[in-house]
Amino acid sequence: MKRNNDLQLVNIGGQDILVPLGAKVADLNGIIVLNNTGRYIWELLAENHSVDDLTVAIVDCFDVETERARSDVQAFVAEIAKWEGIEA
Repeated sequence: MKRNNDLQLVNIGGQDILVPLGAKVADLNGIIVLNNTGRYIWELLAENHSVDDLTVAIVDCFDVETERARSDVQAFVAEIAKWEGIEA
């Protein structure tokens, strides 16, 4: 999966936020505020990666157990998919 251009990362007041662009603005029901892990995953999604790839990257970067990393990656991807911010 890979992120698409319907969401853009912006930093407002020290908070990393994903905001919709173009036609997605009309669908705005909120915003997505990213923590450090979410921002890292978002940056990785600039290129095509599997859940397994992302999980390994999170484990390596944040020193977290594999099961927790996989769960967090899956939750993040599911949330972004609701906004159609990723391509399968």
